[in-house]
Amino acid sequence: LLPKGSHKQNIALSLAHQPMPCALLIFATATSFTRSSPASSHISLQPHRRGSVCPGLGAARLPRGACSMTDVEAKPSMTDAAAARSLLLLLANRCAAEEAKEAALRDFMSVPPEQRDRVLDEAVSLIASSSDSLLASRRWPLPLPSRRAALGSYARLLDSMMWEEPGGGARFTDGGDSAKRRRFVGVLLRQLRRGKGGVWALEREAARRRRQETSMAEMLRRTPDELETPAYAVVAADRPGGWEVREYSEFSVASTRRDRAVAASGVPIQQPSLPAAGGFQALAGYVLGGRNAEEEKMAMTTPVLSSAATGQMSFVLPSKYWGEGAEPPAPLPESGVQLGRNGGGALEQSSALACLWFGGFAGGDEVARRKEQLLEAVRGDGEWDAACGDDEDAQAASILLMQYNDPFTPPWQRRNEVAL
Repeated sequence: LLPKGSHKQNIALSLAHQPMPCALLIFATATSFTRSSPASSHISLQPHRRGSVCPGLGAARLPRGACSMTDVEAKPSMTDAAAARSLLLLLANRCAAEEAKEAALRDFMSVPPEQRDRVLDEAVSLIASSSDSLLASRRWPLPLPSRRAALGSYARLLDSMMWEEPGGGARFTDGGDSAKRRRFVGVLLRQLRRGKGGVWALEREAARRRRQETSMAEMLRRTPDELETPAYAVVAADRPGGWEVREYSEFSVASTRRDRAVAASGVPIQQPSLPAAGGFQALAGYVLGGRNAEEEKMAMTTPVLSSAATGQMSFVLPSKYWGEGAEPPAPLPESGVQLGRNGGGALEQSSALACLWFGGFAGGDEVARRKEQLLEAVRGDGEWDAACGDDEDAQAASILLMQYNDPFTPPWQRRNEVAL
């Protein structure tokens, strides 16, 4: 039991420094919210139905009469700050129904981009405001029914993403740190729309994956199961320096220039300001949007291949177009898309590729470092040589970047590779 009238600071200190049974831990945390701000609800310790909002996260409920974020946005009284708070806490909640989270995020993404940015800015401010709270200052061993604890998890995840980003691409530099934080909050919200455990479980997963050795087994776990990828056999595994040699089977690609301008008549894309957005739009239109001679919509595949030397970006075509004599639909003349066999040239000199894998964001500086790491490893290897010969410039120009995840995947779930 706890003394009647105990100050929440004393309770919080007891949580941090004394072993307590789980039930008492949760009771003490809930009690600490009885002296909250006027905008907060008092804590109810009554049982809640499956899919309802957890005690302590009552602020995640939508306003009375609102069935979705669309209703929220339509209410003049719902400020950007209130919308940010509702969205953050709903998606952080481990008890909220997945359908409700999906609907809230879908409705949020449907509002105009300027309004989305305002709400995300408010979300960043709300996360930063939790830094002075004791409940937000550490990752607790159990998920607490606490708004401050949830915001603390957001803050640590956001800070780790800011610290991990190695690149200097426009999507990370345009608009400074505020734009970067906005984008990363959006990444976190997308991750939280599915699965169980809320933001506490997401922080635990991120910490666990960072502790793990970045092995090929871990990289395979990060590869989307539902997407087709080129077939290969590992012929030389665990080379010194963390790379391997693979023998690839034939596959075909659709390619275009990365630096194409975004077309007003092209398929809609959510982030038109991102680097290579024009190239992605052209390829997505051909593969996913049916903008080809047969008006065929194809399934997305992985990885996306990029060559710094040629400026090309390539999507792997579905496997039914990999075989000899298979004819993919012809691209539209104005699309700028070209079709290619032999992996778009990746397999022309040899079907054996040296591949070095890494996690995190594939920013320009990090990719350059990994390319040099692979080149040094191959040059120092006693069994394998670069198919293009000993010319260092030719070797560097032959390297491809392969990215297996969508742009909204957080760094601890990403699989990237450089291949020669």
